[in-house]
Amino acid sequence: MSNPFRSLQYLPWSVLAQSAAVTIAIATVLDYGAYWGITRWMQTQPESALQIVISTLFFATLAAAYGIGALALILTERFFREVVLTAETIWALIGCVILFYLLRTWLPVPGVLMLVNLYNVVLISLGAFFTGKRYWR
Repeated sequence: MSNPFRSLQYLPWSVLAQSAAVTIAIATVLDYGAYWGITRWMQTQPESALQIVISTLFFATLAAAYGIGALALILTERFFREVVLTAETIWALIGCVILFYLLRTWLPVPGVLMLVNLYNVVLISLGAFFTGKRYWR
């Protein structure tokens, strides 16, 4: 009986980890920019800003998670060309992105969009797979 996990040792883990780290770094910078912009905007418009921020923040976090998955795949196919993208390498990339996504919570960087929950983990996967559906062989 063959081992289904044997192929995991032949994946380009270091390159996938680099791509995931770059993706999370870009997302962290954008998240901090959104945090900075929202706090500045709420200082100038305090009465109406809180209602608008609360009503749209949930959907913005979901869209950001989907975008992180899509960004990870786009960065990998554009800048890390030594990775042959298949369904197996996309799953490995998602695993690396989620690992760095969880490690990002240890950083003392404030943010509003990169919240860690199950919805965001699922949307990271969906973003990567819908963006890379031509690689599903």
